[in-house]
Amino acid sequence: IFLQILFDRTGQKYYHARLMAVIDSLEFARTGQTLSGSLQIPRLARLQDNLFDGLGELQYELKGGHDARRRPVLMLEISGVLHLQCQRCLGMLNHPLRLTNTLLLASGGAANADEFDAEDAEWIEASGALDVTGLIEDEILLSLPYSPRHAEGLCRHGTDAMMADSAGRAVFAKLAALKRNSN
Repeated sequence: IFLQILFDRTGQKYYHARLMAVIDSLEFARTGQTLSGSLQIPRLARLQDNLFDGLGELQYELKGGHDARRRPVLMLEISGVLHLQCQRCLGMLNHPLRLTNTLLLASGGAANADEFDAEDAEWIEASGALDVTGLIEDEILLSLPYSPRHAEGLCRHGTDAMMADSAGRAVFAKLAALKRNSN
């Protein structure tokens, strides 16, 4: 009833992204609807631990439809730039994000019956209340590199750290020499 009050599902095939965060995935796919918009990165709470900062926004488009075998699918495209933390220098690393994924929708029984072939696309369980923001965040988390790093030689802070380390070693070497000379 909530969806019928806010959205005319028969007269329009597009959801307004700011108002809609939950969809009926099978109905969305069956009627070929589209949902697109932008998502502020700070709204993605589970992603925050992987980021250098929470600045920016992502663009997304979710389309419903059917595959060649007439099975319901959701096609998701996400683009934007994430600021990851380089694991070598701990500085900011711009990570361009361009994801495209097709997800088969499986009913609970089909998902448990091993109905899908190994060649099939990824699948998720169909839901009457699928959280679109959660789906987008899941796809982003699955796509992130395990250990993001700048390309070899491009770490700005790495050379500073090496210089500081060698200066620190020199100071300790001088202290050791003073200790030896005083004995």
